[in-house]
Amino acid sequence: MTRRSVAAALALLVPPALLGEEWRRVTEPPRLEFPADRGPHPAFLTEWWYATGRLTAEDGSRVGYQLVFFRRGVDPGPPQPGQSALRPRQVLAAHLAIADLESGRFHTAQRARRVAAGLAGWREGGLDLWLEDWSITLDGDGTLRLSAAERAAGLSLDVALRPGGPPVLHGDRGLSAKGPEPGNASAYLSWPRLESEAALTVTGVARTMRGTSWFDHEWGSSALGEGIAGWDWFGLRLADGRDLMLFVLRRADGSIAAHSAGTLVGADGSVIRLGAGDFTASPLSTWTSPATGARYPSRWRLRVPAAALELEITPALQECEVDGRTSTGTVYWEGPVDVAGTVAGEGYMELTGYAGTMAGRF
Repeated sequence: MTRRSVAAALALLVPPALLGEEWRRVTEPPRLEFPADRGPHPAFLTEWWYATGRLTAEDGSRVGYQLVFFRRGVDPGPPQPGQSALRPRQVLAAHLAIADLESGRFHTAQRARRVAAGLAGWREGGLDLWLEDWSITLDGDGTLRLSAAERAAGLSLDVALRPGGPPVLHGDRGLSAKGPEPGNASAYLSWPRLESEAALTVTGVARTMRGTSWFDHEWGSSALGEGIAGWDWFGLRLADGRDLMLFVLRRADGSIAAHSAGTLVGADGSVIRLGAGDFTASPLSTWTSPATGARYPSRWRLRVPAAALELEITPALQECEVDGRTSTGTVYWEGPVDVAGTVAGEGYMELTGYAGTMAGRF
């Protein structure tokens, strides 16, 4: 972990109600234009670009990686006369996490900076973000390039994600509803199977690795409905060529919200929307973090009856808690998982709201 700007971290925690009513909300399917819509949407409060993947070296060693860039709006209005150029109007944060499946160790780094004075920012018209020396860019041929490092810890990742066709548009043509009120939604796009080449350094040991990545891009304002304390997310690549994304929205009392949903992508690229009644997600065991005391569900059983899927999800490494309290202010579990059952597979799982509620953050 690295120390970063406390002011930037606090900016990420400011709830939308304190920021006025000028942030745009996602109330209809996005009218997408690429490459512009691969980049930031600063008129919306919150946005992220999320890469997770499984990589293997020539010697057979395996890792899971996560590299995510978050954008958070602070002030939706234009700069006022006399205001300092350093006054934050947007903040960028990023998390890097490497799950070393050979050593059983989990490595993380994080950053957060205001978008001002060259500390962090982006170029218009496409995807070209930087946060100090961390970056994510989109080449003209569709290749995504992500780079992040914590040199003092001997940790670095440079990964190229090769084009994988058009995005999967979740929900209603990209409008992913997460609550009953207009604006309780996000624009949500995924590229589930991107061929990946990476130069990875962990504790000073460099490796060249290859594998497959899942890339998400999501943006919105006040996406979560009232009373939602957290979510459980699964991004799974199945051995029969299908891809499955599910998110389970949990209330504070542990009950499941009606706007939980998912998407099943066929091997032929066909897309099936899944509502809360189309699947079940049942925890089978728990794991308690020795660092924070948070108790997370561990193994899961997922059922999608109409697709004849009954899957058991098992963490490839149990200790994958990301402590983002010095960047985004959140603590969550995110790590690689293995899939067994009616069809094998692998992917990533994210569990939030177990180390503190997510209410008011999104």
